[in-house]
Amino acid sequence: MKFLCSKCGACCKRIGLMGGAKYGLPVKKDGSCGNLINNECSIYEDRPDVCRVDKMTFKNNYHKNITKKEYFIETTKICHQIIDKEGLDSSYKINIKEYN
Repeated sequence: MKFLCSKCGACCKRIGLMGGAKYGLPVKKDGSCGNLINNECSIYEDRPDVCRVDKMTFKNNYHKNITKKEYFIETTKICHQIIDKEGLDSSYKINIKEYN
């Protein structure tokens, strides 16, 4: 199973609020990631593990309390909240049923 990302850039726009600097990510004055250019990640294929939901599942030991699928669903719900806070189009929201 793979985490479904719509590449909306919402998390990248809030990386300053999410502690991105402590993971070595460049943070612009507006709080967005310095690697976000024209609402696209310029290092997507080589992005660090902190930007990879599937890898963070195991780094943070989330898999011990819930399944990977449950973690991806919960994370996707958080993504939906961030998409709303950023005022992005709802078409960026992943349908939770796609994890079934």
